[in-house]
Amino acid sequence: MKVIRHYLDVTDQACFCDQLVALEQPETASLSIAFGSTKAITELSSCHYATMVSAGWVATSSCRDAFSDRATESNHHLAILQFVDPNGAYGVASRHSNSKTIVEDSKAALEEALLAANKPGELPAFIWCSPSPGLEEGLLTGIRELIGNDVPVFGGSSADNDISGNWCMFDGKQLINTGFIIAVMFPSVPISYYFSCGYEQTTLSAVVTGVSERQLITLDNQPAADVYNNWRALNRHPPLPAGPVLAASTFSPLGRIVPQHDINMALLSHPARIRTDGSIDLFSRVHTGECITFMQGDTELLVQRAATVSDIARQQLSNLYDSKPQAAIVIFCAGCMLAIPDDIKRVHQGIRQKLENIPFIGGYTFGEQGRFADGINRHGNLMISAIIFGSVNESV
Repeated sequence: MKVIRHYLDVTDQACFCDQLVALEQPETASLSIAFGSTKAITELSSCHYATMVSAGWVATSSCRDAFSDRATESNHHLAILQFVDPNGAYGVASRHSNSKTIVEDSKAALEEALLAANKPGELPAFIWCSPSPGLEEGLLTGIRELIGNDVPVFGGSSADNDISGNWCMFDGKQLINTGFIIAVMFPSVPISYYFSCGYEQTTLSAVVTGVSERQLITLDNQPAADVYNNWRALNRHPPLPAGPVLAASTFSPLGRIVPQHDINMALLSHPARIRTDGSIDLFSRVHTGECITFMQGDTELLVQRAATVSDIARQQLSNLYDSKPQAAIVIFCAGCMLAIPDDIKRVHQGIRQKLENIPFIGGYTFGEQGRFADGINRHGNLMISAIIFGSVNESV
């Protein structure tokens, strides 16, 4: 198996199509996973050479731009991992979907992807997904109802630059704005992964007593915004008025603590808007009876955590499979990126150093999907993940 990284400039469409043609391999890639600006994904969808490069695509729009091990200054790039694996099996399926049909659409697409991989009824080694914001939990629910939690599911929600809904995905055939793409992977090399956040747990917590979908209504039977702003005050943060709070809440999100052996992991929810009734709109769901903890972060925690997550995934590949890394995907929340614009190069440098300069691609996403050590696939916000693909000459 070969995993080939490409980083293409999409500023000029004609030049971009020429670059795509140059990527064609003696064997068509089984799968290409890609990130790029909304312009990059749109340009990819309009270039008919895309199907010559890869049998299937999971191309996801990233906030502002994609990133990779190649440092560049300009915007509008397409970062691609091209999987050429004649001894493996891969299948891609997609759906235009909505909140009412997402669970059934998810199950149908998973069955279709397995059929495309010539593996109907089998469990893949890994599932990669790209949902549009708002459909993530339903997508994971559909997968869980069909095959349980036996397969790790990782991915990143499509993003745009200003939360205006211009995000998009491309599956090799069609451009999707509201829906998802799913890829099942039966690779001939091992895969390791790690899913985490760059925030610290505080001692402040409360129980969810009122919630509707992603609207957090009450905590400990008090208006959620009152409790949240009280926590902010105790941590010397100014209270947030009614209205959009996405940027202001980035360093003070809410977390659900998941015990993991000797440590606790936090699955984060990012407050997006405070309503005049005192409820809070989140970018992920919470449930009645769950304990919510006030989390805190800063620039250094985010910079260091991206490198640490990459390092842990790399070490696991060696420890579990005695394999050397060949390539990687790194997911970094767009909210985290927007909070530390002057330090994002340090994030890239830290990842590059810990991955020992292997090729990698990454996207800035509006939601992150992954699993902790308890084996349950989850959707969170402000999360970081690293997925490492092992070397071709190692045993699985």
